[in-house]
Amino acid sequence: MNKNHKQPELHEYRCLSSAEQMAIHQMLISYVREDHRFNIVMMGNAEPYNLVKLISINFENEAASIWIHFETLTGEKKALPIDYLSRIEFSGQQEV
Repeated sequence: MNKNHKQPELHEYRCLSSAEQMAIHQMLISYVREDHRFNIVMMGNAEPYNLVKLISINFENEAASIWIHFETLTGEKKALPIDYLSRIEFSGQQEV
């Protein structure tokens, strides 16, 4: 995506064009392959998940949903639907 173009909020996924959805798919898959930590910014005032490692992305065709699977610094494994997420950002730190 163009750096000057504001990336859509992830929770808006279902309303995006197929090209925009494909760009999000590619971004998420590349994040899983990266050896970085990420911050998952939630919608509204929910506390973010910081310094997480993305483990996998589950694309559910029937529910038209995407689940983001990640691991926290304490080793806890979690999964959240894309509908709850605002964005995923690089944490600015390499492996801690």
